Amino acid sequence: MLKLLKAWSLAYGRSVIMALIATAIVLPLGCLFVFVPLWLVTRANLSIWVLIVSASLYVLILNGGVFGTAAYVLHRRKRRLDAIFTPLGLTGERYLLTGRQYHGTVEGRQVSARFYRGPMLELHLGTPLQTRFGVAEEGSTTLALAGLFGRQPLALDDPDLSGLHIFALDEGWTRSLLADPEARTLIRRLMRAGESWALVRQVVLGPGTLRLRLYRSKRLFKYEIAPEEARRWLDDLLALARIAEGLPAPRVTAEESSAERLARSGGASRIGLTIAALLVGLPTCVLALGAAAFFVWATR
Repeated sequence: MLKLLKAWSLAYGRSVIMALIATAIVLPLGCLFVFVPLWLVTRANLSIWVLIVSASLYVLILNGGVFGTAAYVLHRRKRRLDAIFTPLGLTGERYLLTGRQYHGTVEGRQVSARFYRGPMLELHLGTPLQTRFGVAEEGSTTLALAGLFGRQPLALDDPDLSGLHIFALDEGWTRSLLADPEARTLIRRLMRAGESWALVRQVVLGPGTLRLRLYRSKRLFKYEIAPEEARRWLDDLLALARIAEGLPAPRVTAEESSAERLARSGGASRIGLTIAALLVGLPTCVLALGAAAFFVWATR
């Protein structure tokens, strides 16, 4: 619960800081380009074109600043993430509006990585296993949600796994996996991934995929991922998958849901972009047409 509260406080802290920065920029520009020209038009009887031109400049400056800043941030993020995941043999593309996703094949397995707002980093590894288990730290958001839905972690008496909660669909199979010393070492190491910045860490096995998820940053704006770290995380996932697949098949299995299939394939990105185009692009076109009609009317 403490990590949940910390994650919320950091998220709100970032939002408040960004709102203050935006206010410090928008208000002075609004006074300069809108309210001062409005006063000149109403009190000094200047042409309405003074207000029209200055307000248009105000809109252009704001839009240019917003889109220019966004383009710079996204380009910088793309370069950093490409340097991390391209050496692994993965090919990158846009994910949702501001994220990146990477896909490829490593040692004959489908591998994908996604980075998007949160910040959230997910590293997915394909596997034929069709069961579920999850590893979460004490006090993490996962444990809070598990309690909300009535799920209880396995009772463990293992110092190697102290501080961790493990949820399993097939308890017997999962205990067999945890009985392997190398598997315990790999899980513990994966649960320390990104410890310099990631607030929440999870290792999750679902039908067809084993993934590492790093969520939220301990810092307001900064996070760091070194290429050698990503390579080590992928190697640990590969080693853990080989151990799990070498066990007798799980008796309690599950099928991949349509939502999981959509998320794994990256289809959520295409849906998100379509929705964004409808929500942002359509109103923008309507406003642009309205502004054009107003200018035509004003110049008659």
